[in-house]
Amino acid sequence: MLLDPLVTVIETLQRRIHEHGDSLRQNEYRTRMALIDPLLQALGWDVANPGLVTPEYDVSGQRADYALLKDSGGPATFVEAKKLGESLMPHRLQMVNYANMSGVPYAGLTDGNNWELYVVFDQKPLPERLILDLSIANLPAIQLALKFMLLWRPNLASGQPVPANEPIVSSGWQTATATIEPSPTTQQPASSTPPVSNSDGWVSLADIQAMEGTQPPEIRLPDGTTKQLNYWYQIPAETAEWLTGSGQLTANKCPIRNNGKFSIVHTEPIHGSGKPFFHPYTLSNGLFLNKHGNRKTLLDYAKKLLTLCGQDPASVWLKVS
Repeated sequence: MLLDPLVTVIETLQRRIHEHGDSLRQNEYRTRMALIDPLLQALGWDVANPGLVTPEYDVSGQRADYALLKDSGGPATFVEAKKLGESLMPHRLQMVNYANMSGVPYAGLTDGNNWELYVVFDQKPLPERLILDLSIANLPAIQLALKFMLLWRPNLASGQPVPANEPIVSSGWQTATATIEPSPTTQQPASSTPPVSNSDGWVSLADIQAMEGTQPPEIRLPDGTTKQLNYWYQIPAETAEWLTGSGQLTANKCPIRNNGKFSIVHTEPIHGSGKPFFHPYTLSNGLFLNKHGNRKTLLDYAKKLLTLCGQDPASVWLKVS
């Protein structure tokens, strides 16, 4: 598959989220028209073609927003849509249950920015069944295009979708094509017992230092979810998303400031001084995280967020490489 058209669509969606986020956060229908349908279309799922997509698919009197169909006609996956910024956490189990009731092997959720895809029939805790977890607003379009190949119609409709491997580039990314090859998911198993600081490199956020000279670590959140990080700002970002999903980080706690007029999280990407965030990150509930800072600063952001939300920084763990 040529990635150029998909990259172009993703770049358009990123601009829409940035420029029209306030409007899209008001209404699920607007989010679907402006963000979700265009991406599905670019991935080969023509939402207007009843041979490919069934909107409002009936599940025992309930409705799945989208059923993406296999060539044989049965659903390959359900996708539940929410308005931009709405937390996906309360809807995850419901969507997986819809898929389970209908014998559908995959279940997805999205608010147009955040996209998640789960394996339905694995006998594992739900966090361990997550095979796609992306935020459109906060990654380069070419990187997103490669990862979204998991939802590409020929891949997903096969019944056994696999992540895309590294792109093949012939003359710059404009001519990149993606190869689909099996590769292990980065999602790590969760357990009810937290790691200890002297085992396998895990250190609690409360005890970690600035980690100079190391690669971005893995993070383990209080609910047991473990993720491999690619960027240092993902430490406060993943912490904030967990606090958001559990209802602890809300607009009425904003602005959350590190010191003086310098904001970490706010309802707008603006510091108390009136200056805009240099690098804003849009959280799933529509709040903005300031992701600008060195490693020590970003670690301090995560600790501050946990403390101000009544959580112990020692409940988050990092695995130093």
